[in-house]
Amino acid sequence: ALRNLAINSDDNRVRIGAEGGIGAVIAAMSHRRVSAGVEARGCGVLRLLAANAGVGGKIGQEGGIGAVLAVMKRHGELVRVQKQGCGALRNLAVSSDDNRVR
Repeated sequence: ALRNLAINSDDNRVRIGAEGGIGAVIAAMSHRRVSAGVEARGCGVLRLLAANAGVGGKIGQEGGIGAVLAVMKRHGELVRVQKQGCGALRNLAVSSDDNRVR
C-alpha cells in the first residue's frame, strides 16, 4: 500500500515519512522471518520515499541505509533484492549529504 501511495505523489511521500511509515518499513525489513520478496519491496518503498530529499534524509536518520545493506547481504544471490537495494541506496545518497557519509 505504501508503494502505491508513494509512487507518483511527493505529498504522500512526505506524509508517509511524517506519520511513521519509514519506521514501519524498516521494522518489516528487519524481521528475521520475512521473505526476500517482502524485503525487496521494502527496499523499493524506501527507494520511492527517498525521491523526496527531506524524506530521504529522515530515512538515513532512522537507520534505513543499514536496513537496506543488511537485506542486500542476506540475499546477495537474488537479483531483485540487489536491484531494489541499489536503487534505494542511490536515491538515499542523492537526497542527502548526510546520507552520503553514513
